[in-house]
Amino acid sequence: MRTRGKIVAVVAGIAAIALALLGYGLFHGYFDHGQFDIKQMEWSPSKQVAMVVLRTDREALGGLTNFVVIGNHPFSRAELIHAYYSDAVIIAATTTCLTVYWQNASRLDVGCNGSYLERNSIDRQKRESGGITISYENIALK
Repeated sequence: MRTRGKIVAVVAGIAAIALALLGYGLFHGYFDHGQFDIKQMEWSPSKQVAMVVLRTDREALGGLTNFVVIGNHPFSRAELIHAYYSDAVIIAATTTCLTVYWQNASRLDVGCNGSYLERNSIDRQKRESGGITISYENIALK
């Protein structure tokens, strides 16, 4: 009977580890097969680059998302996926109107070109990131 209990404990441990790895992969984008395309890049005077990225997906749960991230180089697809699932996103919304413009090295303007972006279309939004102040034009504040 002791052997059977050890086997059950080992199987339960393996199952718990497998579920933990699956959960980690799920919430960090490892199973995201969406398309990530940089639609706009703007360089700041301090050599930071703001990127407007369009994420599209053919799967039912994905859909369309536009988001903005800041880095010190244009991101690869893998870096864009990692950024999307991290705290690096400045704004994410279900729209294609986002644009970026640097006022100076420490101030980034994010706008909605041609229309006004309502709160219910915004998934995430920041007002500051890594010492950079974010201002919004034609975009509601969440």
